[in-house]
Amino acid sequence: MNHPQASTQLALAKGNTPAPAEIAERYMPLVRRIGMRAVRKLPPSITVDDVISAGWVGLLEALDRRTPEMNEEQFEAYASHRVRGAILDYLRSLDPMGRKMRSASRRIVQVMSDLTAGLGRAPETEEVARALGLSLDDYHSLLSDISDAGSARLELSEVAEPASADASPEAQVGRRAEVGSVAEAVEQLPERLQLILGLYYQEDCSFREIGEVLDISESRACQLHIEAIHRIRATLHGRAYRRGSLGKSVYL
Repeated sequence: MNHPQASTQLALAKGNTPAPAEIAERYMPLVRRIGMRAVRKLPPSITVDDVISAGWVGLLEALDRRTPEMNEEQFEAYASHRVRGAILDYLRSLDPMGRKMRSASRRIVQVMSDLTAGLGRAPETEEVARALGLSLDDYHSLLSDISDAGSARLELSEVAEPASADASPEAQVGRRAEVGSVAEAVEQLPERLQLILGLYYQEDCSFREIGEVLDISESRACQLHIEAIHRIRATLHGRAYRRGSLGKSVYL
């Protein structure tokens, strides 16, 4: 009996479409692995099955765009990118407060960027809250609402994904520059926020686990994470403004 991976590759090499069961057996672990990583950082109302189903949409799109020149390693990297993108699109579609929270998020980024330009340094949290006309507690609550209502927690990892395999050389260069800009923005964060991002994205820790490491509450860990994301966005926003390229979205 043929190994499923070998038979799938043979079918693709011949320009044939593998049977659905063959595709499922070959790529189910990939989709499930990405789905499981995503769902453990989401509200319990979003089920694993829902997320995996969304991921399958991305996989099917990747299969539809696979070329004979693409080897298995290249395809898996491309497929992973499409699966994560499909999951992110699904999560955004569920967001009942999306427009309001995205507007609030953009406002925070703009205020942080303006304060940085005016002060010549990154603003303190209290200064951001004051510029927004909020108390510190209300500002923290707003950060929690943005995190709970949106899918920003996935978006930073999306930036780190490689350019799609079918992207032009110019697009791939642009993608590498974007990743480099994000890395520089992360390095400018306070050490505590860098640690939170490292634990969350590299070590795959939950906010509860991060809270235990830093001796803070789970909700506070979540607030600090979303604050770090907004500070990165503000840095990128300021750079884009200075370049005169704000016509292109700089939001993660």
